[in-house]
Amino acid sequence: MTSPTATSATRSRCTHPTGARTVGPAELGRLRFAVSPVWEAVASLKVLQGQGSTLHDPWAQVTRPRVRDAGLDLGLLLALVPRAGHLADFVTPTPHGREGSMTEALTDVREAATEVVEQDLRILLSESPTPSSREVLVAGLRDPASVRDRVADDLEAYFEVAVAPVWERLRGLGESDIAWRLEQIASGGLHQVLGTLHPRLRMEGERLVVDRTCRPGPTTPGGGLVLVPCAFAFPGLLFLDMPGHSPTASYGPRGVGTLWREAPDATGTALADLVGRTRAGAVVLLDLPMTTSQLACHLDVTPPTMSQHLQVMARAGLVAARRRGREVLYARTQLGDLLVASTHPRGPSVGADR
Repeated sequence: MTSPTATSATRSRCTHPTGARTVGPAELGRLRFAVSPVWEAVASLKVLQGQGSTLHDPWAQVTRPRVRDAGLDLGLLLALVPRAGHLADFVTPTPHGREGSMTEALTDVREAATEVVEQDLRILLSESPTPSSREVLVAGLRDPASVRDRVADDLEAYFEVAVAPVWERLRGLGESDIAWRLEQIASGGLHQVLGTLHPRLRMEGERLVVDRTCRPGPTTPGGGLVLVPCAFAFPGLLFLDMPGHSPTASYGPRGVGTLWREAPDATGTALADLVGRTRAGAVVLLDLPMTTSQLACHLDVTPPTMSQHLQVMARAGLVAARRRGREVLYARTQLGDLLVASTHPRGPSVGADR
């Protein structure tokens, strides 16, 4: 079992980072990707408190009134996920599959080891919390087991109000990032991808080094490394190495800077005159792959209507479809890129990154 100090060190939120963590060849050999609604929800709590990149301000400005109007009590969650410093390990369990479900994650939270919960509470108390958070944490130490259920219930309610309305966008961005990085692994190898995920990650020989953690040391042996693209984590890096879970790194996905842009209004443009307003908007948005449902959400049309538009654009060679499991992702073709560049002045650059 990892010591309390070492466990807290595996996160990148400690107050005084001093060392590095390493992920060895065994874990890298079992590497997988996942998207996670609970990781997005937890990371968004920091954004809600004004920490992180200002690119999420459009979401925060809409969400703060929603949370207030819903009458949510975030006292416990904000004590466990403060604006800066340690973030409670047990609230972000490693996703089970390629797309972790909120239900599975909340079950894991409710089943977290009492010792881990108590350890998180003590670490957070040691970091000079606000008076209100201190009161919550001290009360939690009297009954750490009850904290798990309360946190799971609060996370579920918060997710429905704050994250569920934008989950399709977040999921689409994460899936697009995963698809792109898998292609990079196929063409350039694992080292190339791992070395470009985040400035604090680098490859040294056959090991992945995570810089600026609280104490250097080996990761917990067991499951393979799990990489979780998480929009609300940007521009930071979250790293989990908790007993019973695979080492998990959460990073800002490619294209996160486009997440909150408004759907393009193609009215009056040459592109809209050529293919119609909705199709023009879709072509502009598809610099990153999306599903029919994700595009429909952006453009405020029904999925069946969006599907008809995509079929027409695919036949015209403006977009191309690629199946991933049970879903079909659409992306702009080279012809679509050229058309956007020449007829739509507001179109994003090809392969827009963060």
